[in-house]
Amino acid sequence: MAEFPSMELSAVFERTVGDRLVAAERLTAWLPELLGGRLRECEAGYEPASRAFLVLARTAGTSREEEARFRYWCARAGGMPATLTALREEERRAFAERLAGCALRTGTVPPPRLTEAVARLADQAGAPADRRPAGSARPTLAMDAGSAAFAGVTWDPIDKRLFIPGAIAPPVGDELGISLRVPSADRPLEAGARVATVRVQEASGPGRPAGFELALGPGTTALVEALNRHATRPEPPGANARASPRYAVNAPARVRAEQGSTARLEYDDPQEFAADFVENLSQGGAFVRTASPLPVGSRLDLAMRLPGSVDLRAPALVMFTNPRGMGVKIELDEAGKDKLAAVLARISARPRRALLVDDDRLILRALGDRLASRGFEVLTARDGQEGLHIVANELLTLDLLVTDVRMPEMDGETFVRTIRQVGGESELAIVVIAGTLDPDLERRLEKAGADVVLDKALGPEQIAAAADAVLERKRGAEAG
Repeated sequence: MAEFPSMELSAVFERTVGDRLVAAERLTAWLPELLGGRLRECEAGYEPASRAFLVLARTAGTSREEEARFRYWCARAGGMPATLTALREEERRAFAERLAGCALRTGTVPPPRLTEAVARLADQAGAPADRRPAGSARPTLAMDAGSAAFAGVTWDPIDKRLFIPGAIAPPVGDELGISLRVPSADRPLEAGARVATVRVQEASGPGRPAGFELALGPGTTALVEALNRHATRPEPPGANARASPRYAVNAPARVRAEQGSTARLEYDDPQEFAADFVENLSQGGAFVRTASPLPVGSRLDLAMRLPGSVDLRAPALVMFTNPRGMGVKIELDEAGKDKLAAVLARISARPRRALLVDDDRLILRALGDRLASRGFEVLTARDGQEGLHIVANELLTLDLLVTDVRMPEMDGETFVRTIRQVGGESELAIVVIAGTLDPDLERRLEKAGADVVLDKALGPEQIAAAADAVLERKRGAEAG
């Protein structure tokens, strides 16, 4: 057996809650298998304040294949993988200090005890008690036939090969599971597969995108039928074949000839942006839907409106065209990459959370339903005193506060002033709703710390929309 150098591998999962916390737990429990039995010991920690989950794996020698496997499945789980031994001394020290400072930790754990230790850590961090045991789970490639990311997947019905585009890939020969959710099925379709080929970025080009090809295992009739219906057939190599992963932008995007070679992309759905970031946009690929695509090889200026009203401009190169638009390769500088990463870090880790405070049960229900329909996880309180208790306990996970003015125990003005001035909280977006507005009341509430004051007569739908916009503007100002 070939000897390989010992390594330290790290993974950071930012602001992990709910399913993301479960994914981090599973990735850690998989490490003995992912690293081919070379794992010597592992440490994991959780920062309650930032909701960050950190993993350090020490190996007794790691091959390139095992390192690639670790990086791929870590990224699929939503983490940021790194080979710690290849980093600068100050970067290694910073990670070690951050892990040592975690309030919740496993300590140094050998492989046989890892699943149990990381399960206890996840329990302490608030993982769902009814989750599937991490030890019984195995690496599975989960896909949704209705997602934008699936638009880049191609299926060859003749050779029964499934191609997954991306800059990273598991090693050739790896066995993995496939779980495909399709609109017509009550549950995901599952099957086994083997990694047949891998094409790295350096070998990619027009008609030869980076990614990997899967050969399906036996007993996959239902999955094959679903792929025949929902997956894209591969195009013959040529000018129209893409050379980078395709990001299907669902918002309007067009080339404005009168302004020169300029295309504008607007991302209205933060969750779709977050879900597709790792495999698509972060690798420099985008798809511009337009009825007037530029010729292959054309250069253009790409103007992007990111979630939170963050603007980003970058040059791009047209790599392929089809009847729906054109695929482009984005040429981002380091500042642009940092801006993209900042937007992702802000929106991807968890659902946005809103606290709704009002003594009227009908308003709580109606406005709570409208906020929930916009993707918020909604907490409620009947007055300012109860609201203060929730803010104290949930502050680090709250994004938005919507409160009435006139309530028993503590009115809205006192409530807002206490949060802003006594609590020192400046990042929370605060919206105050009032049955009757007058200029003096608005000035007092804004002086107390409200970001905006709205009339209840607007109704639940418009109040929810306005509150959502206030939050994204505030986040955009902070990101900018």
